[in-house]
This record gives sequence, C-alpha cells and structure tokens, in this order.
Amino acid sequence: MILAIKSSLALPFKHVLWCAAVLIGSGGCGAEEGKVSQAEYDASRSVVGAASPPAATAPAEGASATPPAQPRRIIYNAQVTLVVESLTGVSQQINQLVQASGGYVSETDTNMQTHAPRTGTWKVRVPVARFDSFMASVTKLGELQHNHVDSQDVSQEYYDLEARISNKQQEEKRLLKHLSDSTGKLEDILAVERELSRVRGEVEQMQGRIRFLTHQTDLSTVTITATEVKDYKPPVSPTLSTEITRTFGQSVGLLGDFGRGLLLFFVAAAPWFVVIGFVAVPLWWLTRRRWLRARV
Repeated sequence: MILAIKSSLALPFKHVLWCAAVLIGSGGCGAEEGKVSQAEYDASRSVVGAASPPAATAPAEGASATPPAQPRRIIYNAQVTLVVESLTGVSQQINQLVQASGGYVSETDTNMQTHAPRTGTWKVRVPVARFDSFMASVTKLGELQHNHVDSQDVSQEYYDLEARISNKQQEEKRLLKHLSDSTGKLEDILAVERELSRVRGEVEQMQGRIRFLTHQTDLSTVTITATEVKDYKPPVSPTLSTEITRTFGQSVGLLGDFGRGLLLFFVAAAPWFVVIGFVAVPLWWLTRRRWLRARV
C-alpha cells in the first residue's frame, strides 16, 4: 500500500521536472532570438542613416532657384527756377544740354510783355540714366532760385499690369480655340465672340496704360523757368527807410493807376453819354412842359 502511494507521487514529480526543463529551454531560445532581432534592427538603421542625404543641402538648392529681382519703375519730375542775364543765351544752352542728354523739348513758353522782365519756360524730357547729370548742368545756367524733385514709384502697378495682360492673352487663346472648334448653336458662338471682344478690349486698355508708364519711367520730366534781369543782384533784407520809400512809391503808383483808370472810363463812356443825352433831353423837356401846363 505504501509502495503504491510512493509510485503515484513520483510520477507527477517527474512530469513537473520535465515541464520545467522545457520552459527553461524555450526561454533561452527566445532570448537568443531577441538578441538576433535587435542586432538586425540596429544594422538596418545604420544602413538607412548612411544612405539618406543630409538635410542641409535642401535650402542651398532652393536658394539657387530664386528668380532675380525686377528693376523698379519710378517717374521723376523736377522744377527749376533761375534768374539769368540773357534769356536768349539760356535758351540756346538748354537746347544744347537736352540734345547732349538724348532728350527733347516738349513745350516752350516765352513771355515778353512791355515794362516787365522777359521770362521763359521749357518743359523737357531726358532719359532717366542722365537725369542727375542734366540737373547738375541746368542749375549752373543762372542764379538758382528754386529746385524741386519728386518721384513716384509705379513698379507694383507696372508689373501687375504685365501679369494681367499675360493672363488675359491666355484667356484669349482659349476662347479662340473654343471658337474654332465650336460646332454648337449660333447663340453659343455669338456669346463666345462677345466674350472674346471684351477680353481684347481689356488687353488693349492695359497695354495702353503700360505704354504710358513705360514712357513716363524711361524719360524724366524737367520744367525750367528762367527770368531775365539785367545786372541782377541777389535780394537783401530791406531797411526801415527802404520799406517806407517802397510803400510810398507803391501808394503813389496805385493812385496814378486809379486816376488813369477813371480817365479811361470817362473816355470810353463819352459816346454812350451822347446817345443817352439825345434820348433823355427830349423826354425831360416833354415831361417838364406837361408839368407846367398842369400847374396852369
């Protein structure tokens, strides 16, 4: 009986020892497999990292593809006022400077009133590249009284018009292709032609504006005003006696102008007085005669 019990206890104990040995063997194999997998993963990462290009090269390639900056479009206008000794000589010098600069005189105005100094005004157009040198030469032709230069940057409008014209021309090409390939109704064809006419009108309007801006930015405008004064001397601050004498002279001049104007008025009105007299005197005589009869 005792032997039977021992044998029954020994059998399960053998099974336990066998299971433990199996578990220990599988754990060791799993550890070895885990080590192999980790080593393969590290090796694969090192290969990928060595093959991938450095990220620092991307900005350099992008920087080389940047388009160059477009030149600015600026309209220059200048006004120059001079006092000169000879208006004729200055006119010749201005024409010579304009021709040397590759420009032209667009407008000339000369004032030669009696008892007043002669004045001349020239509006000239010179290339922008020679604007500074032309201004430096013009301001030396006489006594400089006023020099003003202003500029207007129209670059944004200019390049925006260029882009819009390009887009409209592409739209025009699409409409022309659609019109040539169209086999639809007459109404559809007429609608396409109306749209094509509208697009062409917009393109012509923008092209006219861009031609104007091109002309204004390629050539600068300079307005020169010169006054001829013999033996000119720069003005000085007047003294009190000078101001009194000048004020009295101006008052006498105004009084003389008033008397001259009054005399000219009576001379101009004399014929009218004669005509009015021929009408008024008979009327007055008739009116007075009736009044006297009424009193009698």
